[in-house]
Amino acid sequence: MTLRVCAPDIFSGDAVGNHCIGFVRMAERLGLQAELYAQGFDPGTSGVQPLETLFASVAQEDIVLLSYSIFDPYLEQILALDCKKICYFHGVTDPQLLRALEPRTAQLCEKALMQLPLLAGFDLVVANSQSTAESLSGILDASAVKVVPPIFADMPVFRREPPRSGRKWREPNLLMVGRVVPHKRIEDGIDILSLLKQRELAATLTIVGSAPNYDYEKFLINHARRLGVLEQVDFKGMLDDADLFECYESTSALLAMSRHEGFCVPVLEAMHFGKPVFVRGGTAAQEICPPDCVFDADTALAAWVPAVMARFSQSAGRIPTDAAYVKHADGVLQRASDGVWRDILAGVGVGAAKAAARARASSTAAPVGKQ
Repeated sequence: MTLRVCAPDIFSGDAVGNHCIGFVRMAERLGLQAELYAQGFDPGTSGVQPLETLFASVAQEDIVLLSYSIFDPYLEQILALDCKKICYFHGVTDPQLLRALEPRTAQLCEKALMQLPLLAGFDLVVANSQSTAESLSGILDASAVKVVPPIFADMPVFRREPPRSGRKWREPNLLMVGRVVPHKRIEDGIDILSLLKQRELAATLTIVGSAPNYDYEKFLINHARRLGVLEQVDFKGMLDDADLFECYESTSALLAMSRHEGFCVPVLEAMHFGKPVFVRGGTAAQEICPPDCVFDADTALAAWVPAVMARFSQSAGRIPTDAAYVKHADGVLQRASDGVWRDILAGVGVGAAKAAARARASSTAAPVGKQ
């Protein structure tokens, strides 16, 4: 049996791409063969094959795992394959959050929402969070959807030991990590920075992630300039692991302001480094952090400021690290252990083996009355 992992796009550095690549490492640890397939991929990403080759390669005893988060023109063709099929569902972003500045992506998300009923054709659907699983109600029984976080403990960020003690800071720093796109609400982080400045608290904001939308990035720069905090905002862009780890180690806290998250890996990463997190509720991000870190989705940004300032004052001039956050992150990591995936794959695989055995038995059995 070969685990054949496919997605519309697989790029190293992208959360969905990293997860797909992680499946291959996980399969190897379980003693299974695994292959990667995508329509779009970086030729430098090891092992990814053009998606078209999947259809000529798959065998009845294989398991195909589709990573789904946006419209997939190959979905029906994948469902027609004569093998067991798993859908790993990351959720679909609300098109309304994208329409103004990312109309093409909004259109693809609309088409994805129309495709969702087809997910009932998979042998198993696995969601990245309970919130994502519940978004399929009316299509699937949410209790039948497995929930497994989109992470693996061997990802470099989780192999990194959290800093043992807080270094002295020059000034407090807030960190935002993820693609710089409209629904992430980076402007709300800039607003919080401005409100801190009004309280005479000197702080900086570091923004890490690719910026595929020029108009949105330009809006953010102009927004920071209007508020008088542009010099305190650092757009880092994409970083390699070493520089990303340094950002986590040197920050005072992570801000997660997004209006849509299927999971939000940066929240878990920050907690793994022992860092406080401040999370906007109403998305799956709130499922993976302590309740006292979550603000109601409609809470005014001014209400965030006292909590942020209180956290800074507790740190006594040192970059904070808190073992309680590390422990909490470790608990979330256990939900995506190799053992969890071994049981899922074995369950689907055993089902395939039994079905094949039944088919062979029925084809060889003598007709009734002619034994």
